[in-house]
Amino acid sequence: MKASGLRTVAISLLVGLATLPDGMVPIALNAAVVERWGVSLQTAHWFTAAALLGAVALFPLLGPIQRRWKAGASIAWASLINAILLILLACPIPFWLAMILRIGTGGMDMVTLAILLGLLEGGDRTRSGRRYGPATLAIMLGLAMGFTAGGILSQFMQAGIFLVGASFSILLAVAAGCSGGLIRDEAMELDSPTGGVRYWPTLLFSFSDRALSAVVTVSVTLYLVKEIAVKETLVGPSMSMILLIIALGAWPAGILADRIGPLPVRIVAVIGYSAGFAMLAAAPWVPIWVIVLSLGIMGIFGSGLAPSMYILASSRGRGAIDMGGIHAAGNAGYLSGLLGAGGLLAISDGMSTISAYQIIFLIFTTMYLLLNLPAIAAMAGWRVHRPVSDTRST
Repeated sequence: MKASGLRTVAISLLVGLATLPDGMVPIALNAAVVERWGVSLQTAHWFTAAALLGAVALFPLLGPIQRRWKAGASIAWASLINAILLILLACPIPFWLAMILRIGTGGMDMVTLAILLGLLEGGDRTRSGRRYGPATLAIMLGLAMGFTAGGILSQFMQAGIFLVGASFSILLAVAAGCSGGLIRDEAMELDSPTGGVRYWPTLLFSFSDRALSAVVTVSVTLYLVKEIAVKETLVGPSMSMILLIIALGAWPAGILADRIGPLPVRIVAVIGYSAGFAMLAAAPWVPIWVIVLSLGIMGIFGSGLAPSMYILASSRGRGAIDMGGIHAAGNAGYLSGLLGAGGLLAISDGMSTISAYQIIFLIFTTMYLLLNLPAIAAMAGWRVHRPVSDTRST
């Protein structure tokens, strides 16, 4: 079955549901991990990193899963296993066992999302953006809803946050198993994978995007609140604004990519997103509205990053393997961003904290552009007849 409009909406809804459990954990780290097991906040961050490791570790299993199982069954089983692991995390267990279980949940999340996003590869390639735009919208809204729910529920429960996540996973399993002709009985291997496609640039895109997003979500927040003395009541909504703008802009960005090609959209998005990020280094000397404006610029241009990346990755036509690689590379990038920013901050004892953050922002801006430049050049030089709108272009 090709990815019709109804099917695209259904898959996008499942994608949003799949992101909810993992989106609840980071904001609830203090209550669900630090207070519960009595570990330090630094150790609790490794609890988040364990899920990233799980996604990378289970990536090699995507090939056998895609060849042997139907899509609905794969999603249902991965979601059920994820629910069981989350229920076990809510039980009175030692922290070392919780870390192992967390690796498993990260792997199951990757399998589920990779399969769902891989299903969107089927269909008219001139309309790929009309499929991956809504999917990106669903991912961002799912993460935002999970973040909000986790923040609210963590005030009243500790281990219970994992039970809430398990309920969402069970709901996803039921939805996938009862999806009828939409996805339940569909094979995940596509009919005609394309040979000779340059896939590695899209992995670099995902790695760099997520590395910079790690700095945005952690370092930028601490920088604005602790060093620039911007009120948390302003920083919180401003950071949420970025996510909301990216979510709302993803669908139009996907449509634009269908019209002019995903690579031009990617180029403009990279330039604008990195420019907005670099502007934050000037935060000590500019009024608040300029800081908010720079965050808004990041949101506007950032909306084109994921849809264009998914479209380019889907050109191989290998379904879940394409999307699983993107997910694994992104997780590696996020972990690298956290470790890189934290390491740079740790070795900057001889300067003011504000100056250290400014140097970190400029270094990451430079690295982001340097990582994207060869990847964009490689994709631009890849001469393959890919249909865009009514024409074919490389």
